[in-house]
Amino acid sequence: MNKNSKEGKILSGIGGLYRALTTEGEVVECVARGVLRYGKNTPYPGDNVQLSQSETGRWTIEKILPRRNNFSRPNASNIDVLAVTVAAADPLPSYITIDKLLCAGSYYGSEGIIVITKSELSPEKSEEIKGIYEKCGYRVFLTSSYLGYGLDELKEYLEKSEENKTVFFAGESGAGKSSLINSLYPQLKLKTSAVSRKISRGRHTTRAVTLYPIGNEIGAGRAFLADTPGFGMFDLSGIDDLYKEDVCGLFPEFEKFSGNCRYTKCTHLREEGCGVIAAVKNGDIPQERHESFVRIYEEIKKAHPYRVKKEK
Repeated sequence: MNKNSKEGKILSGIGGLYRALTTEGEVVECVARGVLRYGKNTPYPGDNVQLSQSETGRWTIEKILPRRNNFSRPNASNIDVLAVTVAAADPLPSYITIDKLLCAGSYYGSEGIIVITKSELSPEKSEEIKGIYEKCGYRVFLTSSYLGYGLDELKEYLEKSEENKTVFFAGESGAGKSSLINSLYPQLKLKTSAVSRKISRGRHTTRAVTLYPIGNEIGAGRAFLADTPGFGMFDLSGIDDLYKEDVCGLFPEFEKFSGNCRYTKCTHLREEGCGVIAAVKNGDIPQERHESFVRIYEEIKKAHPYRVKKEK
């Protein structure tokens, strides 16, 4: 790599113009090489890239370095943690949305955590959500931007790690992602808006994925967080190589019970002698989680009725 070349991380990209943070801590505007612009290997926020600077001072993305993962809708790369953000109230929490996002994180190899916002509006619902997902093995943060509750614990998690992480905040519009991030890092000054009283849903204040450096390190090797456009409903059936048979593996609490089924090819939907269903009846698996599993399985089956996963 010559003196006019550097490595960096893409922070954002709109209309073919990107912002990247170099390893030296400089933010530069850049464009992608034609082979990237017109090919299928488009740069996305989170990508680690090789940059070059021309004699005129223009920066170009020459190469996208190997990705750990690549999310779609919205597009982002190298996400270490998917922080599923859910409001305790206003709007009311949707378990199917939470579970679809957790499944997406698991599919792409990201750690899934739950961040409950607006906990002061409904302490009872906050504890209900916390109980469900802690029982399933997820780490849960109970927060209130209004009262300042739980922010120190979450901030410590975001910044304290042996390896700096990129954390992707995702959830329905109005869940309070931007307000939460502003409470954690006031200097970012993210735009926020209230929930619509007419439809009880949030307005999209974040229009595109943007990464923000956090912590005290310098350059592209530091920790990052991303605020993302809200999801009314994340569609797992749009993932080309996700089969209905894979869905069980995206629910980690099913694993210890799925081997107890009477039938080898049990779908865990409604069969007699199913170890997963027995665990639901016994209270070892939350009913809400199994309902989400059934719904996701059926949606993928309906979207791809003739697609059958071949046994290896």
